[in-house]
Amino acid sequence: MKNTKSLLMLLALLLPLLVAGCAGMKATMGMDDNDKMMKTHHLHMLMNHGLSMVTEGSNDIMMAYMDMAPKIDAIAHEHGHNMMNNGKKVINYALSGDQMESLMMGGDAKAHYMMYTHELGESMLVVIDLLEKMAKAGSMPDDMMAMHHQHMLINHAMDMAAQGANMVMLGEMDMAGGIDTYSVDHGKMMLNNAQSLLTEVMSGDAMMEMHAKGKTPEGHADMTSTHKLGEAAVKVVHLLANMPAM
Repeated sequence: MKNTKSLLMLLALLLPLLVAGCAGMKATMGMDDNDKMMKTHHLHMLMNHGLSMVTEGSNDIMMAYMDMAPKIDAIAHEHGHNMMNNGKKVINYALSGDQMESLMMGGDAKAHYMMYTHELGESMLVVIDLLEKMAKAGSMPDDMMAMHHQHMLINHAMDMAAQGANMVMLGEMDMAGGIDTYSVDHGKMMLNNAQSLLTEVMSGDAMMEMHAKGKTPEGHADMTSTHKLGEAAVKVVHLLANMPAM
């Protein structure tokens, strides 16, 4: 009887510790998952920054090809190529650098957010490949100036989406109270505006008028490239607008 009473007293003392220990384990597991998502979001933010560099660099190059200010055009051309090259390096680092390797070795290769990250990265690299080919193609004839403007708007839409997604992720980190809600809302607005801009560029009156004049994706090489870029941009913006939340 005495031993039973002593055992009950011991259990009474240990039970709160066991409960606290289990809660601590659960909290630690939750923090670990959250920590992994936080690290992945930092990779996403790097990738988005790299995409912004590429799109801005591409626009600098196209502006230079318009040949309206020779001395400035030379600077814009060189700076644009540097921006594109460095932006691509940032994206490739995010996809295959030390941080990514650490996450992959930790067993996250099949996690939904990791599969999303690689799909986003691959889609960005498709965009970069198309923009690099355009940059090497050189200037367009005068009657194709409108197409360059379309490319610049497509690039601007991707830049808006990248910045908007970063605003959403920053707000979701929940580190600054009410400003986080504003950050998320503003980021979503930018993403919506980017999607609307792409729709207008790719199917609006200006595009339809060019098609009617014979500049169609089926029969015009530059228009084919424009539609490929537009389709690749739509996929990137869609992915950014549907990024997994923390």
